[in-house]
Amino acid sequence: MGNLLKPKNDLIFKRIFGADENLDVLTGFLKSVLRLPADEYDEVILCNPNTKADRADDKIGILDIKIKTTTGKIIDVEIQLKIVPQFRERIMFYASKMFTEQINIGDKYGAIKQVIPILIVDDKLFTTEDDKYHHRFTLYDTNAQLEFMDILEVHTLELLKLPEATDGSSLWNWLKLLNSEEEEDFDMLAQTSPQMEKAVTIVRHLSMDEQFRFDYEQSEKRRRDLMAFMDEATEKGIAKGKAEGEAKAKTAIAKSMLAIGLSLDQITQTTGLTASQIKTL
Repeated sequence: MGNLLKPKNDLIFKRIFGADENLDVLTGFLKSVLRLPADEYDEVILCNPNTKADRADDKIGILDIKIKTTTGKIIDVEIQLKIVPQFRERIMFYASKMFTEQINIGDKYGAIKQVIPILIVDDKLFTTEDDKYHHRFTLYDTNAQLEFMDILEVHTLELLKLPEATDGSSLWNWLKLLNSEEEEDFDMLAQTSPQMEKAVTIVRHLSMDEQFRFDYEQSEKRRRDLMAFMDEATEKGIAKGKAEGEAKAKTAIAKSMLAIGLSLDQITQTTGLTASQIKTL
């Protein structure tokens, strides 16, 4: 067997946490992040990751892992290895969709349940000197120290800030799993809980699967190509933006991305253009 594959790769991440047969693993991770009561996990359901379009020309978001809890709370778990332009805006767009799709004409607003995005990033999300790897954001008045309501709760988990030595938390274990590449790290983590042992076993099995390893390598190649393209496109976009204006720059970038066969979702996330705008290029 070759080296174990990296669990923070999108394909492996979804196989570990986004499969019905691994709901116990997903629940173990969620409990390490959130402050929800234990009975909130009595009935955890994986939902369709596609957000609903309200109009024909509306944006459609594709979530990584979408979950509904016992009382109907909606949790979106996203993993992003590199921060792309308008990343935070995209997450807020996804959150707004998860609110609006809960309610139909005639329904009361009280039917709306809490929405909780969990963002796992392997890049610098905040430019401050802050060294905490877990942040929890709510609708909060910092002056009055008063929360408006708990309808929205955003959690950020920054892998780059994870300390090398454990802090004794189960969350450190889960993020260490995503960061791990060495056999001894996986062996150590497998001893921390039954859910973690199962997660490590999944990584080992997928690493021995030749077809999955091929798909993994292709996924990593696409990601590297996209990141390289985005870096180049950003530099060109800045130059074009100064000369031609932001709208023309976005159009030029979108055309280049179409030319190399990138998906509509990747182009909309990078440029901010709608799918209908891109289809007319």
